[in-house]
Amino acid sequence: MHYDELVDLLVKKIKNLDYVKEFQQAEEALMANQELFKSQDEMKALQKEAVLYQKIGKIQAYKKTSQAAQMIEKRIKHHPLVEDYATKLEDVNDLVQYITGELEEKVNLFLGTGE
Repeated sequence: MHYDELVDLLVKKIKNLDYVKEFQQAEEALMANQELFKSQDEMKALQKEAVLYQKIGKIQAYKKTSQAAQMIEKRIKHHPLVEDYATKLEDVNDLVQYITGELEEKVNLFLGTGE
Protein backbone atom coordinates (compact mmCIF):
# COMPACT_ATOMS: atom_id res chain seq x y z
CA MET A 1 0.00 0.00 0.00
CA HIS A 2 1.17 3.53 -0.81
CA TYR A 3 1.91 6.01 2.01
CA ASP A 4 -1.00 8.33 1.12
CA GLU A 5 -3.40 5.39 1.05
CA LEU A 6 -2.23 4.30 4.49
CA VAL A 7 -2.70 7.81 5.86
CA ASP A 8 -6.21 7.97 4.37
CA LEU A 9 -7.02 4.59 5.90
CA LEU A 10 -5.78 5.74 9.31
CA VAL A 11 -7.84 8.94 9.10
CA LYS A 12 -10.97 6.98 8.14
CA LYS A 13 -10.47 4.58 11.04
CA ILE A 14 -10.00 7.46 13.46
CA LYS A 15 -13.10 9.27 12.18
CA ASN A 16 -15.13 6.09 12.68
CA LEU A 17 -14.27 5.77 16.37
CA ASP A 18 -17.34 6.40 18.51
CA TYR A 19 -15.69 8.94 20.78
CA VAL A 20 -14.33 10.87 17.80
CA LYS A 21 -17.84 11.03 16.36
CA GLU A 22 -19.15 12.14 19.76
CA PHE A 23 -16.49 14.86 19.88
CA GLN A 24 -17.51 16.09 16.42
CA GLN A 25 -21.16 16.23 17.53
CA ALA A 26 -20.20 18.14 20.69
CA GLU A 27 -18.15 20.57 18.58
CA GLU A 28 -21.06 21.14 16.19
CA ALA A 29 -23.45 21.75 19.09
CA LEU A 30 -21.03 24.22 20.64
CA MET A 31 -20.48 26.07 17.36
CA ALA A 32 -24.24 26.33 16.81
CA ASN A 33 -24.80 28.07 20.14
CA GLN A 34 -24.66 31.77 19.28
CA GLU A 35 -25.42 32.75 22.89
CA LEU A 36 -22.03 31.43 23.99
CA PHE A 37 -20.21 33.36 21.26
CA LYS A 38 -22.04 36.56 22.18
CA SER A 39 -21.12 36.02 25.83
CA GLN A 40 -17.51 35.41 24.84
CA ASP A 41 -17.42 38.63 22.82
CA GLU A 42 -18.97 40.53 25.74
CA MET A 43 -16.39 39.03 28.13
CA LYS A 44 -13.50 40.03 25.84
CA ALA A 45 -14.83 43.58 25.54
CA LEU A 46 -15.11 43.85 29.32
CA GLN A 47 -11.58 42.50 29.74
CA LYS A 48 -10.21 45.12 27.33
CA GLU A 49 -12.16 47.82 29.11
CA ALA A 50 -10.81 46.63 32.48
CA VAL A 51 -7.23 46.81 31.20
CA LEU A 52 -7.85 50.35 29.97
CA TYR A 53 -9.32 51.38 33.34
CA GLN A 54 -6.33 49.85 35.11
CA LYS A 55 -3.88 51.73 32.87
CA ILE A 56 -5.53 55.08 33.55
CA GLY A 57 -5.82 54.42 37.29
CA LYS A 58 -9.60 54.04 37.53
CA ILE A 59 -9.39 51.25 40.11
CA GLN A 60 -13.11 51.08 40.98
CA ALA A 61 -14.11 50.88 37.31
CA TYR A 62 -11.37 48.30 36.75
CA LYS A 63 -12.67 46.12 39.58
CA LYS A 64 -16.26 46.38 38.38
CA THR A 65 -15.55 45.49 34.75
CA SER A 66 -13.04 42.81 35.71
CA GLN A 67 -15.58 41.14 38.01
CA ALA A 68 -18.25 41.30 35.30
CA ALA A 69 -15.87 39.65 32.84
CA GLN A 70 -15.00 36.94 35.39
CA MET A 71 -18.68 36.20 35.99
CA ILE A 72 -19.26 35.72 32.26
CA GLU A 73 -16.14 33.56 31.99
CA LYS A 74 -17.36 31.34 34.83
CA ARG A 75 -20.81 31.06 33.23
CA ILE A 76 -19.26 30.09 29.87
CA LYS A 77 -16.80 27.66 31.43
CA HIS A 78 -19.56 25.81 33.29
CA HIS A 79 -22.04 25.75 30.42
CA PRO A 80 -23.02 22.12 29.71
CA LEU A 81 -22.02 22.36 26.04
CA VAL A 82 -18.58 23.72 26.93
CA GLU A 83 -18.02 21.10 29.62
CA ASP A 84 -19.12 18.30 27.29
CA TYR A 85 -16.87 19.61 24.51
CA ALA A 86 -13.87 19.92 26.85
CA THR A 87 -14.29 16.36 28.12
CA LYS A 88 -14.55 14.92 24.65
CA LEU A 89 -11.68 17.07 23.40
CA GLU A 90 -9.47 15.61 26.11
CA ASP A 91 -10.24 12.07 24.89
CA VAL A 92 -9.45 13.00 21.29
CA ASN A 93 -6.25 14.79 22.33
CA ASP A 94 -5.14 11.65 24.16
CA LEU A 95 -5.75 9.65 20.98
CA VAL A 96 -3.76 12.11 18.87
CA GLN A 97 -0.87 12.03 21.35
CA TYR A 98 -0.90 8.23 21.36
CA ILE A 99 -0.92 8.00 17.56
CA THR A 100 1.79 10.64 17.26
CA GLY A 101 3.96 8.78 19.76
CA GLU A 102 3.47 5.48 17.97
CA LEU A 103 4.29 7.01 14.58
CA GLU A 104 7.36 8.73 15.96
CA GLU A 105 8.57 5.46 17.47
CA LYS A 106 8.01 3.56 14.21
CA VAL A 107 9.78 6.25 12.16
CA ASN A 108 12.73 6.26 14.55
CA LEU A 109 12.99 2.47 14.34
CA PHE A 110 12.74 2.63 10.56
CA LEU A 111 15.46 5.27 10.37
CA GLY A 112 17.61 3.36 12.82
CA THR A 113 17.61 6.04 15.49
CA GLY A 114 15.50 4.02 17.96
CA GLU A 115 15.59 6.22 21.03
